[in-house]
Amino acid sequence: MRLLCLLLLGCWGTLCAQSPDCLVTAIERPHGLPQTLIERGGTMYSLAHRGDTLLESSALKLHIVVPRGIRSEDFPAYLKNALADAGLATSKFTFLRIIYFDYNSALIRNDASAELDKLVNLMNRYPFAEINIVVHTDSRGTPKYNQDLAKRRGASITEYLSTANVPLTNVRLSASGEEEKLTDCPDPSSCDELMHQFNRRAEFLFNPLPKK
Repeated sequence: MRLLCLLLLGCWGTLCAQSPDCLVTAIERPHGLPQTLIERGGTMYSLAHRGDTLLESSALKLHIVVPRGIRSEDFPAYLKNALADAGLATSKFTFLRIIYFDYNSALIRNDASAELDKLVNLMNRYPFAEINIVVHTDSRGTPKYNQDLAKRRGASITEYLSTANVPLTNVRLSASGEEEKLTDCPDPSSCDELMHQFNRRAEFLFNPLPKK
C-alpha cells in the first residue's frame, strides 16, 4: 500500500509538472485592481473583478482575495504567490503601468518608454487584440489647449508603437484632456506638482477578443 501511494504521488507530481505554465498580464488602472489576464495552454482567461478586493475565474477555479488598498508595486508579487498557492505556475509576468508625461510636454519619458516596450511585446504576442489608450492632461491651460495636448501625447505614443513596427490597426486612441482628473483642484495653482503629475497620464485597456 505504501508503495502504491508513493507511485500515485509520483504520477501526480509528473502530471502537475507537465501542466502548462501561465503567462500573466496585469495592466494598471487608475482605480481598483489591475486588469488581469492569464494565458494557459493557448487559451486566454480574463479575471473578473468583484469590487476592489476579489479576482475570480470560474474556468481556472480561481478565487483570489487581494488586500484592500494594495499598492501597485506590491500587486505583481502578491498575485504570483496567490497563483502559485492555487497550483498555477507563472512562466512570465508582465505588469504594464500607467505612463506619465512632463508638464506641457508630449515627449515620451524614459520611464514611459519602458512601459511602451512592454505594450509592444504584448501587441506582438497578441496581434488580434484591441488596445484602448486614453490620454489625459492636468488642469492647467484652457480645455481646448489641453485637448490638443492630449492628442499630441497620443500621437507620440502611436509614433513610438509604429517605430517599433507594431501595426496600429487595433489601436483605439482617445484624448480625454483634463476631463477625467484623478486629483481635482478648484484652483490649479493650489495643487502641488505631484498632484498635477497624477493627471498627466495615459492608461491602457487590453481586449484580447475585439468585437468584429
